[in-house]
Amino acid sequence: MLSNLPVARSTSARALLLATAVITAGILLWAHFLLLRGDLHDLEPIFFALFTVFDYPAAVCALLILLTAVFVPGRLSFRPLLCWLGDHPGIVAAVTAVVLCAGTLMIYQNHPLSMDEYAPFFQSQAFAAGHLTGRFPTPLLNWLIPEHFQDFFLDVSHATGEVASGYWPSFALLLTPFTWLGIPWACNPVISALTLVAVHRLAYKIFGDRESAGLALLLTLASPVFFANGISYYSMPAHLLANTVYALLLVQPTNRKAFAAGVLGSVALTLHNPVPHMLFALPWLVWIGKREHGLRLLCWVSAGYLPLCLLLGVGWFWFSGHLMHEGMNATASAGATDALQRVSVAFGFPSSATLLARLIGLAKVWLWAVPGLLVLAGAGAWKWRHDARCQLLLASALLTLVGYLFVPAGQGHGWGFRYFHSAWVALPILAAAALTRSPGMKGPTRAFEDDDSHTFVLACVLLTLIAGVGLRAQQIHEFVSDDLTQLP
Repeated sequence: MLSNLPVARSTSARALLLATAVITAGILLWAHFLLLRGDLHDLEPIFFALFTVFDYPAAVCALLILLTAVFVPGRLSFRPLLCWLGDHPGIVAAVTAVVLCAGTLMIYQNHPLSMDEYAPFFQSQAFAAGHLTGRFPTPLLNWLIPEHFQDFFLDVSHATGEVASGYWPSFALLLTPFTWLGIPWACNPVISALTLVAVHRLAYKIFGDRESAGLALLLTLASPVFFANGISYYSMPAHLLANTVYALLLVQPTNRKAFAAGVLGSVALTLHNPVPHMLFALPWLVWIGKREHGLRLLCWVSAGYLPLCLLLGVGWFWFSGHLMHEGMNATASAGATDALQRVSVAFGFPSSATLLARLIGLAKVWLWAVPGLLVLAGAGAWKWRHDARCQLLLASALLTLVGYLFVPAGQGHGWGFRYFHSAWVALPILAAAALTRSPGMKGPTRAFEDDDSHTFVLACVLLTLIAGVGLRAQQIHEFVSDDLTQLP
């Protein structure tokens, strides 16, 4: 039957359609089964609900997108669109920034929804006012900040009423100029727009072809997770941009680029916690160390990391510990010891609940992207297996997935799988690699040909940009509106 479909004539198109449909249907049935059972399996209720209730219709939408894309004629060419995107990333980024700003105001309703969003937003308000902390009346601290949030999301001093974010401060610092200007809602849209340019440049650096760069840009733009985080107050877009530019600087490292990568890496390490960048950067640092003059390059990278890591990492670590123990007759060393204890409990061997949460997280990566993106990324990683840059992106993505098995904390609320978003750039780059002629392949010189599989993929991408992003926008708007109705 598949052989008679207008677009799925080629073997690769049929394989992609079948694999994507089977996995999506499997996730759909799994989410439905979990919802019917109603057993949380020790998962956080909001995480369970967002998967079983919100991601269920998204799986149905993905199947409908696949079904519709099948009937797009295989002779239809999308090459002019990809060429235009490859030639005009700045225009795409500018339009995206405007659209995401509108989304933050109208869909997200300019509302830091979760404490992971509110903590850096609060800290940016303090920075914009010229202070390191906010200050509340001490008798009202427990009324204004729930006790289980104190010294977790927000560090507080019961002696002075000072309050600061429990996270490291770089994202709050990025947010500060926007807060000072009265437009904090523009921060993540601008960061997301810059990410599109960075993804385009990284793809062009690897493939040397404008169509492939345009495809990587379009795969990023059309994935609902990019839109959702781009209109939020999460630090995830900043992680994605920082790691993308970090990779771009190191694909052809020089002393100057290595130093710049270190400076950028120090910002990424201190955006909110150091784990996302550590996991992404490790394969790149090992690769650099093995290169000719690798030790010299590592020294330049380290020199770039050191200043801001000391100031924004160690310095804020000490400041938080001192703030929590102020007025308690505790020494600075006691505050540091307590802070270290907080770090030590953040890691542990994976429990059954953690394994289930990470498996659901992987399913969320699948459902919050263009249908079949992970299949294409796997195919691209194999096709370009002899290219060190593609293998480094793959290693960063896999290490991020594996590394978070040993971080027992659940993500709670969040759009898509937040713990993977710092390495998400690997997916559109490797997916573009699957449709790009690898070095050494015989045949035409252009990057890829207009056959059925390419038409099918591009049809899925454009349908997701409309239907997939539209569905998620509606879901997010309803969720935020429901949250706002609870405010007194």
